[in-house]
Amino acid sequence: MHKADLKHGNSSLQGKLNHIFDLRKDRARVNWSPENYLNLLEKFGNPHKSLPPVIHVAGTNGKGSIIAILRAILEAQGLRVHIYTSPHLINVNERIVLAGVDIGDEYLEELIDQALEYNGYAPISFFEVLSAIGFKAFADNPADILLLEVGLGGRLDCTNIVENPLATIINRISMDHMDYLGNAIEGIAAEKAGVMKLKVPCVVGYQGNSGNYAAIIDVLKGAAKTSGADLLLCGNEWNIAQQNDGVVFSYGGDSYEFPLPSLKGEHQIKNAGVALAVLFSIRDKLKVSYEAMAEGLKTASWAGRLQKLTELDYDAEIWLDSGHNDSAGEVLAAQLKLWQAQDDRPLHLIVGMLSSKEADAFLAPLLPHIAALHIVPISSDPNSQVMGDINADIGFMYEHDNFLGALQYITKNTSLSRILIAGSVYLAGEVLAYVQSR
Repeated sequence: MHKADLKHGNSSLQGKLNHIFDLRKDRARVNWSPENYLNLLEKFGNPHKSLPPVIHVAGTNGKGSIIAILRAILEAQGLRVHIYTSPHLINVNERIVLAGVDIGDEYLEELIDQALEYNGYAPISFFEVLSAIGFKAFADNPADILLLEVGLGGRLDCTNIVENPLATIINRISMDHMDYLGNAIEGIAAEKAGVMKLKVPCVVGYQGNSGNYAAIIDVLKGAAKTSGADLLLCGNEWNIAQQNDGVVFSYGGDSYEFPLPSLKGEHQIKNAGVALAVLFSIRDKLKVSYEAMAEGLKTASWAGRLQKLTELDYDAEIWLDSGHNDSAGEVLAAQLKLWQAQDDRPLHLIVGMLSSKEADAFLAPLLPHIAALHIVPISSDPNSQVMGDINADIGFMYEHDNFLGALQYITKNTSLSRILIAGSVYLAGEVLAYVQSR
């Protein structure tokens, strides 16, 4: 949780968000004080025990995209869908979606007032308070299903209090949040595996083809054996691949043809496969038609993930992504290769990153495909990296005061360029807030 997350157009609500933020006294653990979190849930009436059926989504990359695809499919089926995600892009209401609609300011403030009254001045993290509020809202408002995203890790995460979900997901695992989860991929995988539950299907997404693959799979298989979860691995129990203008999805020895997902990027095909595998794994509990699956794949949307910005009045093709780790750099590089094969437009990369992220690991796969790198600060967060922190081996690298300055410089000096803005959810939020204001 960063101070930048607390910005809100409602001044009363922003003040109370700041109050919650100030209750946290220590940043050394994923959950600072689980006793206070459990106490808050109890005072709310233990709403986590009265939720709609839950699909619990963990992993380093792709969680939001998978949830967006699942939401589109389930809503195409006519189901009411609650959603809990983080972080948000523009305001905190985005994190709690009640039957398809972001929680309203008045209702959110009412729940915050209750939480502050129940908690008093006990030390507790912002995410713990918001999770308790989310569970209360989800329990009190009818829906057919809850798509619940892990905040950080899995084993110790606030969301991992749901005892019997319909299914769990562990998507791509990467080196991220090492200050909380450790510096070894095996340890990070073990934390993610903490969401597995006895006799509950756990769909594992594509884990890449790097040297970490075997280590990750070994950890997940061991965790599944210990927990008694039903493990469904990409490439084993299920698979998905593009074929012509669609995809072929395989599950249980059968194959099915579906349209390409609307979300851009080759990696979204794998994310779509995860969503389909989950729905196939729970067919005995939740019926979703082939037609709804096809419709959802075609209509899913997720802001800030390879999103084309047509609203900005610049002589360039502008794309926005919130990727910020090594795996995100890998999948974005695949998209850059596709663009290079498509035409000869010069690609300018605008990057703003938090100092806690490993900029070199994110940039390494991207640099061979760009004409120039443009470094910008994240205005809402003082801990953004500056050019000196990035050891980029590239001939053209520039520093700008903000992303607008970078856009103006590029479009003034280069015609018919393609621009990708990436590196942080916070930078993506700034860009989308500017687009929204226009």
